[in-house]
This record gives sequence, structure tokens and C-alpha cells, in this order.
Amino acid sequence: MKLLLFSIIVSFMARPVMAQVTCADARSYQQLVNCAVENSPDVQSAKLEVQRSAAQVKASGQWRNPEFSGETFSGKVGNDDIRETDLALGIPIELGGKLSARKSLAQSGVSLSEAKLYETQARVKVATLLKLYRLKQLLHQQELAQEAIRTFSKLVEQYSKRPALSPEQQLSLSVYGLSKSEYDLKKSATEDEVLAMDTYFKNNLGMSIDQIRDLLPSVPKRWPQLVAGTDSGVSPQARLLDAELKAAKSELAAAQSEAWPTVLIGPSFKMQQEGGQSNNLMGVNLSLPLPLFNMNGAAKAAANAGVQLSETRRNLALREQALKREELEKVYTRAVASLETSLSHEEIEKRHARSEGLFLKGVAPSSLVIETHRTSFELERTRHERELRALESLLEIYILDGTILEKNL
Repeated sequence: MKLLLFSIIVSFMARPVMAQVTCADARSYQQLVNCAVENSPDVQSAKLEVQRSAAQVKASGQWRNPEFSGETFSGKVGNDDIRETDLALGIPIELGGKLSARKSLAQSGVSLSEAKLYETQARVKVATLLKLYRLKQLLHQQELAQEAIRTFSKLVEQYSKRPALSPEQQLSLSVYGLSKSEYDLKKSATEDEVLAMDTYFKNNLGMSIDQIRDLLPSVPKRWPQLVAGTDSGVSPQARLLDAELKAAKSELAAAQSEAWPTVLIGPSFKMQQEGGQSNNLMGVNLSLPLPLFNMNGAAKAAANAGVQLSETRRNLALREQALKREELEKVYTRAVASLETSLSHEEIEKRHARSEGLFLKGVAPSSLVIETHRTSFELERTRHERELRALESLLEIYILDGTILEKNL
């Protein structure tokens, strides 16, 4: 019982444990992204899958064990005691390249898991980058909403302290209260999205939003110029399709090899005792299945259909990728052009601060303060949407070009 308990404890301790992700040493958002690409839970799982596939390659190259058989007989024939023992050792010899076909099939599994790892790393990098940029936008929107809340709260307080209000002032007080409630709701909506991001960063970076707040990226001052379309066969999806095609071809080779028999051949030994005399005989045994009922034709046909399906899917996917890249390039170009011709964040803030100052000096009607805050907030939010769309398009283009893991924004 003690030995059994000890074995269970040792086997549990020997199990690979997925380490908790922590990127606390990062000093820039690029380091945060690189840390997530290497250590996020999804990437760790994909790496373990690569290790498992590599181990299967070694297992597939193992020789089959020989087979030992023995028979013994004893009895009487007349007055003579007879005893006979037959021993045989059969060594399996796989014909038709079965061993190499199994190894090729296992190796295609490694290629498939490596392609999935590459795709996972690419998706983790894109997701992490977009969430970092989006978090920067949300925090900025919260600041704008909080500024509007402070302004309207101050106005409500000022009007509430007056002993008597004219009908126009009562209407203004009501409108200011409604505006404050509107920005309370807008701020609450952004806080919900920030909370979801906090969960993501804790899971993929091991850090909370408070820890990465000072490392958040800013939108590029000059957006990258796109290069001509590269070979679509280097994208993560293309690599995955190539690995699937390789696996399908390996399955076809394995099905073809199964049409050949596995021969068992080896020495045989016979010992006889009859009437006080002993005889020892040596020989060779041979056994193999006879392909009388089938030549594994059905399996070969199914595997061949799998190869054709994989080739068709790959060709269609590559064509779709080429068209998708053209679409994304147009979306990115239009988004960047609209951002470059519209007011920047700095210019929006300057104009908003100038309008706020005119109102506080009493040279602008109070009715315009509501429109000023609403216009500034909506303009910032619209610009954030276009920036995020440009980033999404650019990163998707990098994915299709197969350069996403090398690019830095």
C-alpha cells in the first residue's frame, strides 16, 4: 500500500504543469506582446502539442516485437510413452514500407502541430496588440466622460444654490442633469469593457491593468506603408493547409503500405521423446496473410479522396487569401487617409479646451457647453473606431503576408 501511494505521488509530481504566465519584468508594450506570444496559456498548450507529436514520431519508428509460440504434447502410442514439444520464434518483417509510412504520418503530425503553434502565436500577438491599443482608447474616453461629468456636476450645483430660477434656468438645470446622467452611462459602458480586458491581461500576461497602464502604446504618428502582396503560401492558414495536405498524403502512403503483408519468419525447434529415444529437430517457420478477400482498396480510395480534398481546400483558401488581402489593403488605405485628413487627438483637445474656457469666461452661451462635450466625445470615439479598424486591417495583412511575428508597431 505504501509503495502504491509513493508511485501515485511520484507520477503526479512528474506531470508537466503549465506555469502561470507573468510578464512583470516587461518595460514596454512590445515586451508585453512578446511575452504573451511565448507564454500565454494557448501558446503553452500548442507547444505541449508539438512535444507530444514529436514523441509520437519516435514511437512510430519502433520495430514490432517478435512473437514466441510453443506447444507440447504427451501421451501413449501402444506401450510407448511419447512427448513432443514445438517452439517457434516469429520475427515480423513489414513489407511495402510500412515503417517509413508510419514515421511519415507521425512527422506530418509534427508539421500540423507546428503550424497550429505558429497560428496561435500570430493570433495571440494580434489580440494582445489590439487590446493594448483599445485599452488606451477606453482610458481616454473615460477621462473625457469624467471631465464632462465634472463640468455638468458643477453647473447643476451652481444652479441648485440659486434661490430662484427663471424658466430658462430651470430648463438648463434639467438639461445639465440629463447630460450628466448620459456621461455617467457612457463611462459605465467603458468600465465594463475595461473589466473584460483586465481578465484577459491577467490570463495572458499575469498582470492587471494597473500594472500595464504606463506601458500602453500610442497610435502611430505615421502609419506604415504597405508593400506589394507577398507569397500567400507563408501565412499561418497556408502553413496549416500545407500540413493537412502532407498528412493526407502520408495517410495515403500508409494505406498503400497496408496492402502489403507483414511476414513472420524465424527459427523453429522440435523436441521428441519416444520409446526412450530423443530427437531434436531444427527448422524455419513462415506465416503471412493471404490477400484473398481484399487488397485494402477501400482504404486507399478513401485516403486518395482525402488528398484531393486537401489539395482543393488549399487552392481555394489561397485564392480567398489573395482576395482578402486586396480588400484589407483598400480598407487600411481608406482608414489611414481619413485619419490623416481629420482632426488629431491633440487638435480636438485644444479646441475643446478653448470652448470650455470661453464658456467659463461667460462669453459663450451655456447651451453650447452640452454640444461641445457631446461633439468632442463622439468625435474622439469615431476616431478611435477608425484607428482600431486601421490597426486590425494592418495586422491581418501582416498575418496573410506571414510577417506578423517579425513586425513591430
